[in-house]
Amino acid sequence: MTSKVYCYHCMTYHHPEAMRKIQTSRGERWRCIRSIEAAQNHPDERDAFGERQSELNRAMARSSQEQRIFERRLHTLSC
Repeated sequence: MTSKVYCYHCMTYHHPEAMRKIQTSRGERWRCIRSIEAAQNHPDERDAFGERQSELNRAMARSSQEQRIFERRLHTLSC
């Protein structure tokens, strides 16, 4: 299994080669190159990137929640 690094900006895991350490007010953190480059774009493009990433995060959270509900129901039925 390949180890992945958590990106504090987009809240997902990426391969280490797609990440850079960034100094923040809270110390050193990992951030993906994709989000770093998107932050350097025109404000409209940057905002669009943020909206897309937020939608992806919401979709992943919904999917995870649905999976947990499904597993709970399956466990309840098997008991």
